[in-house]
Amino acid sequence: MNVNELLKSSYNETISALLRALDLHGPGEADHAERVAVYATATADALGLSDEELLSVRRASLLHDVGKIAIEQSLLCKLGELTEEDMNALRMHSAMAEEVLRGLAWLKPALPMIRHHHERWDGAGYPDGLKGHDIPMGARIIAVAETFDHVAFGSYWKPPAGRFEALEELVLAKGKQFDPEVISAFLEIEPLIQPLETYDTEGD
Repeated sequence: MNVNELLKSSYNETISALLRALDLHGPGEADHAERVAVYATATADALGLSDEELLSVRRASLLHDVGKIAIEQSLLCKLGELTEEDMNALRMHSAMAEEVLRGLAWLKPALPMIRHHHERWDGAGYPDGLKGHDIPMGARIIAVAETFDHVAFGSYWKPPAGRFEALEELVLAKGKQFDPEVISAFLEIEPLIQPLETYDTEGD
């Protein structure tokens, strides 16, 4: 095994270890991250991003929620409606993820995507209130992929709605929460990457 292969193996092992830690803290988070990485990487490819950019999008997608390790486990698993205080605590996770990963130089291109994946196209997102093209493209892509997955498959506080409801939510938020160009690319690739039978949720 040459040096490049050793480095690649080391990077993959580091990502896997971080995902295992996240999943122990919040069961189901690793599966969510893996699905988001599939959607986001395929969308980025459809948008014509370079191979180097695709790699960064994939890494950022896998690690976008790693900051949740720093959030109280009881809050991550809380059932029912979340209070504003709960939401404010959860909103810290994207900035926390950046802090957790900052020391890994090989992840530097992915950090802005991770920090800003909850920004909104209209500027009403967090943590920095970025708007439009000021939001890194990778972050705009992850935002769409993550929302689709949360709506289709559900989360601790929200039951699964199914694929069609998830797609409808994305379309309704086009130009407000999400970059219209990213939505268009996602709608093109989504049927190709997830067979309908894998969406075994209510609403389909």
